[in-house]
Formats: sequence, structure tokens, C-alpha cells
Amino acid sequence: MSNFELPVHVNPYQLADKETSLDGVISGSRLERLAQATAGEPSEASATLRFYRDESNRRVVAGQVKGVATVQCQRCLNTFGYELAGDFQLALVYNDEMSKALPAHLDALMLLPDEAMDVAEIVEEELLLCLPIHAKHPKGECRIETQFGEVGAEQETVKVPNPFDVLKDLK
Repeated sequence: MSNFELPVHVNPYQLADKETSLDGVISGSRLERLAQATAGEPSEASATLRFYRDESNRRVVAGQVKGVATVQCQRCLNTFGYELAGDFQLALVYNDEMSKALPAHLDALMLLPDEAMDVAEIVEEELLLCLPIHAKHPKGECRIETQFGEVGAEQETVKVPNPFDVLKDLK
């Protein structure tokens, strides 16, 4: 992976016609939705994007994304770094009929031919899909607190008068 910052916008139709590849990183500050969905600003994400035409002459954007997001463990409620990684294949379409005709292995990316694609948005969307439903530490790393309060300090129990003690005197 290259350490070059990926461009903000590209024209995927032109890149697919030229069979171009982009390799680089996206800073965590450009991944706003991922920061909102996790427990803090993510570190930079790396991505490899390949623009090409497939055997059916469809324009396709294929890629791999990797990153680390800070998530909250649902067992111990502590935060930890969760590694995100995913692959995707998006076919460029500009109407619903084209998207309905796509094979199952391709997802649709609705974009007009003269419209620019936001690279960070595509990478961020794929990273969001990689987030776990219930984040948990790996087995054996979770530190669940079973005792609360200071260790060794006993709490004083205050005896509260029972309101039904008055009924004993009525017999």
C-alpha cells in the first residue's frame, strides 16, 4: 500500500475506460460518518481501488479497504481498536433498470457519467459495512469488573425502621 492521500473526487467512468488503479490512504478526518458510528476518530484507512470494464463491458470499481476503528466492548464497556477489512465490487450504473440487471456478485453504484465520485465516501461506506454488530474484545482479553466500590472497604448498613412494625402493636 502506498502512503499517498487518495484524491477527493475522481471520474470513475474515465478511469474505468483507462483501466486505472488507485492505491493510497484516507485520513481519519475525512471519515466523519465512521467517527460518529464508533467511539472516536478512526485512524487513517488504506484502500486499493481498481477501475476496469468486465467481460460484459460494464464499468466496475473493485477494491480493498483496511482500517482500525475504536469501538466500545459490549461486555466490559471499555474501548479497543477493532481492525476493519473488506473487499467490494461496484458496477457503475445511472438508472434503476441497469442496477436490476446486475449479477449477484456486483453491487450498484448510481452515478451519472459526468458526475464525480467521492472516494472517501466509497471507502467509508465499505468500512461501515465491516463494523461488528456487537463489538467484543477477542476471547481472553475482556476485563469485566465483578466487584464495584473500593476493595476492602465495607459499606455501613443503616437500619431503616420497618413501617409495618406499627401493626404489631395493634394485636
